[in-house]
Formats: sequence, structure tokens, C-alpha cells
Amino acid sequence: MNFEILYLILAPALTGVSIFLAGKKSRVLSEGLAVLGTTITFFFAVRIAFLTTRGEVLTLFREEFRVDALGGLIAFLVAFIGLIAVIYSLPYIRKEVTKKVISPERLRVYYAWMMIFLSSMLWATTTNNIIMLWVIIEATTLASVVLVAFYWNRDAVEAGYKYAMLLTVGITFALFGCVLLYSGASPHIPSASDPLKITEIAKVTSMIPKSIVNLALVLLLAGFGTKAGLVPFHTWLPDAHAEAPTPVSAMLSGVMIKVGAYALIRTVMTLYPVYPDPIKLFVVILGILTMLVGIFMALMQDDLKRLLAYHSVSQMGYIIVGLGLGTYLGIYGGVFHLLNHTLFKSLLFLCVGAITYTTGTRLIHSLGGVGKKMPITAICFFIGAVSMGGVPLFNGFMSKFTIFLACAKAGMLWATLLAILTSILTLFCLLHAAYCVFMGEIKIDDATHKEVPAFMWIGMVLLSALCFLIGVYPQVVYPILNEATKAIFSMMALP
Repeated sequence: MNFEILYLILAPALTGVSIFLAGKKSRVLSEGLAVLGTTITFFFAVRIAFLTTRGEVLTLFREEFRVDALGGLIAFLVAFIGLIAVIYSLPYIRKEVTKKVISPERLRVYYAWMMIFLSSMLWATTTNNIIMLWVIIEATTLASVVLVAFYWNRDAVEAGYKYAMLLTVGITFALFGCVLLYSGASPHIPSASDPLKITEIAKVTSMIPKSIVNLALVLLLAGFGTKAGLVPFHTWLPDAHAEAPTPVSAMLSGVMIKVGAYALIRTVMTLYPVYPDPIKLFVVILGILTMLVGIFMALMQDDLKRLLAYHSVSQMGYIIVGLGLGTYLGIYGGVFHLLNHTLFKSLLFLCVGAITYTTGTRLIHSLGGVGKKMPITAICFFIGAVSMGGVPLFNGFMSKFTIFLACAKAGMLWATLLAILTSILTLFCLLHAAYCVFMGEIKIDDATHKEVPAFMWIGMVLLSALCFLIGVYPQVVYPILNEATKAIFSMMALP
């Protein structure tokens, strides 16, 4: 048995409980426990990712917990961004206390719920039980809603309420889809096996009646698609990202919506061998629609965090298009873009947090010439912008180009052209925002404005370096992406 899985989940969960119980004594104790807990969690995530990249499948408790290369990749990304977000939070949340935006007692609440949120996402990447997958995905919502509404002002509470209501209602559809899959598969699963295990359901997918498959597909796409921010289930995302503390926004956009995508992969992809081609086409169209709606809404934003939130919607469209094709190249491109989006979107949100930390605003029309006071943040933001825009030598180009090729090879030239158009508009939108904020006329001339503390920019620099490294040497991530793609194919039952 692989107890690393259990340690991966328990490390942040126990840290969160410890912060709740002991954090009252000292602010430093809360911060120290949070950093220690995320560091230990990251260690176990690296260990699991290393083992799964070599083709191993880790299991625990008779395969109730199961981690293949795909689960290992998502767990690594969750732990990695979680560690960066916690370190970034040290000066960021302290300043919120200093400005009396929050009370000192709220700091303990912040770090404790960050740890619980982290643990719930990691649990989702390790479970092999289809009903527990739904339960844990819902748990990530309940854990994060406290963080979305953390500032406890009118806008934050409204965003938290909207976030909780829409995701809870949306995820309910996923529950119906999971139950349908279970009920359709259980008569065909041997009595000695557990019909709730996703791996057992995948073996008999071709025996499930087509009517059940089609209905389950729609329910799962609506349910887990809400969590992933797909159009038309995306309306919670801009408010939640805008009102949450910036480190939380980085986790929501960087990894939480990827956990929703992971749930889609684990459930919907098992049905692919019995899909008729029109349904595959429907998934691709849904991805293209998500791309276009996201980018056109982003073009109209003045708030940097809302702008990035709509870009998250748009970029999730690329991932869905790649996965929807159902080919090796498409799935590889989708998983590759999932990895890249985690890096450059987390980077961009942290840069916006740095701007807000220094200037006190995130409105584009109120900013200008910030790059003169914040050169590190400016460089990192431009790297994130060109990465997401798909400029060569940066990671976004490699994954987008893979998806373009996959669409063309599948005979969907129209999808290729629309995806390229979206990428061009994305680059224009982000470079325009970057120019106005960093290179325009100085609008807030304050002698106290300076670059953010090292605890904030060190994560930004690391993410920027990874965006460039993967762009010039994509072979560095090929082993884990190849194994993750093969893991998805292994889930697909043959008709």
C-alpha cells in the first residue's frame, strides 16, 4: 500500500486544524504552521508525481484511493501553487491587517481554511470512488467559499453567496450523472468488485444503455463543467476571483477549476468509446464557445482581476477542445495546456496582487507608469501575458500549437481558425492592459510606491522562469504529460 497518498491529504488537513486550535496564541505561529504544512504537502506531491511519471499506479485501501500519472500531475500542481500562495500571503495578509481591512484574529481563519481547501483539492485527485469524487468536489466549494467571502464586506459576501449557490446547484447535476453511471454500470460489474469504483465502471461503459450514457454525459458536463468554469456555467467565476484575496484567486484560477476539469476527465472520458461523433463535436463546440465568450467578455473589463477571470474561462475552452477531440494529440494538448494555464494564470494573478498591494487599486484606467516603480512585477506580468497569448518561446505557444494541430488533423479546420483568433485577441487584450498599467503615463505618483517584498515576487519569478523554460524546452514535461495522456486512454473502455 502507498501511504504517501494518505500523508498527502492529511498533511494540510491536520495543519489547518492545528492553526484553528493553536493560531490564537500567535500570528507568527499561524504563518509558520501554514508554511510548514504546505512544504510537507509539496514534498509528498513531488514524491507521488515522480513515481507516477515512471508509469506506476499508486493505490491504497483496496483501490479506494488511486493515483495514476494524471492524478499525480494535478496533485503536484495543487501542492506547488498552494505553497507559492501561502508564502505570497505572508506579507500580503499582514498588510491587510496593518491597514485594518481585516482584524488580526481573521489571519488565523485565513490560513486554516487555506489548508482545508488545499487538502480537499488533493483528496479529489486521489479518490477512485465516483460518489466520493462528487462529495469532495462539493467539499472544495464549501472550503473555498469562506475564502471568497473572506473580507466580509458587501461585495465579498455577495460574491461568496453567488459562488456557493451556483456551484452547489451545478454540482447537484453532477451527482445525478454519477448516480446514473453507477446504476447503469453496476449490473455488469462482477459481484466481487465494487461498482462505485471509477476504474470498474470504466471497464463496462460499452455495456451501459446509450440513453443512460447520453443523459449522464449532459448531467456531468453541466455539473463538473460548472466547477471548471465552462460557458454557460461560468457566471460565478468573475465575482469570486475579483473579491477573494489575491493568493486565493491564484488558487481558484490556477488549480481549483483544474480540479473540476479533472473530475470531467475521470467521468466523461470513460464514456468516449461509446460516443457517437456528433457528441464529440458537441464537446468541441462547447469548448470553442467557452473560448469566444471568455475572450470577448475579457476585452470589456477595466478591473484587472475580472479581466483575468474571464481569460480563465477562455483558456479552459482550449483544454475542453483538446480533450473533446478524443485523440492522443488532442488529449496531450489539453493536458499540456492545463499545466501551462496553471503556471501563467497563477503568475498573472500574483502580479495583479502585487500591483494592488503597492498602489491600492486594480482598475486599469487608474493605473499608469507602474513599471518604473515595480520592474520585477512588470517583467513577470509581460511574461505571463505573452505566455497566455501563445507567443513562441513561451509555454502557452507549445500547448496551443498542439491543440491547433490536433483540430486540423481531426478535420476541424473551423475550430483551428477560431482557436487562433481567440489566441490573437488574448494577446492583444493582455498587452493592451500591460501597456496601460506599466508603460503609460504615471497617474498615481507616490514616493512610497516600490517593488513588493521578496516573499511576494520570488514566486512570480519562479513561475515566469517555468513559463520560459517549458517554452524553449518542452521535452522537460514530456514524460509526465505522456504518462498522463496514456492514463486517460487506459480509462477508456473498449466498445
